[in-house]
Amino acid sequence: MNTAINLTSWHQTIARIFESASDSESIYELLKGAEALVHGNSSMAILYPKKSSPQVTHHRLLANEKPSTQVDRYVDGAYLLDPFFRTAIDEGREGLFLLREVAPDAFEQTEYFRVYYREAHLSDEACYLVQGEDGTVASLSIGRSEDLCGGRFSGEEVTLLRSLFPLVKSLLRKWMQDRDTAESESFGNRLDSALENFGTSVLTRRECEVLHMTMRGHSIKSMAERLDASVDTIKTHRKHIYTKLDITSQSELFYLFISALRHHAESDSDPLISLESGS
Repeated sequence: MNTAINLTSWHQTIARIFESASDSESIYELLKGAEALVHGNSSMAILYPKKSSPQVTHHRLLANEKPSTQVDRYVDGAYLLDPFFRTAIDEGREGLFLLREVAPDAFEQTEYFRVYYREAHLSDEACYLVQGEDGTVASLSIGRSEDLCGGRFSGEEVTLLRSLFPLVKSLLRKWMQDRDTAESESFGNRLDSALENFGTSVLTRRECEVLHMTMRGHSIKSMAERLDASVDTIKTHRKHIYTKLDITSQSELFYLFISALRHHAESDSDPLISLESGS
């Protein structure tokens, strides 16, 4: 990596950020500059308000990434399975994170990984997470395709990205504080409870736990350790789940979940009920 050339470009980015006419424009310059600094070729900025749907405000997609999948389906509910989102919401963390640092051990076997990484030929992703004072989370992610610079970010590049966090945090927090908050809260509340309630109308409590961990990318061994159960017990639960939901694969499970979300209306009920009544 030619650090001198990259830093010259980054200093130009800083100048453009200072000259930006709006917070949105400054975020765009930040996104573009950070991407160029470490030779990324895909990036996205997202706001996750505490009680409403995510807002994908800026995105620079690869040529083979489809907005209908990478943006629309993500906002419709796939984001609930995003390891970066779960790290911010479940653990309240902020900083720079790599996908391999936050993803469960069997994440690459999930349909989410296939759709958002393998099919898009996205080999690595680094994501800044910043917590807002009102519970909103802002993320700024930088991706790299498998055919660029060896695919993964180098240790030097990751160190460089981590060193930028104070600036990124300041810009993202200002963006969150100044954003337009005229947003309906019902959609976000509904989806927040949808994952928790998904499957509860047909599955036992323990089967629901296994279901949710499966969707997020935990291996059978990981689930057994976390749930203090044997591997054979987890396998039995998985078998019962697939039978009760009339599915045969993780791919079918992923699309059943997304389809159920689209029909979901009641925040305290299993979205499968709405799907069955609407079919």
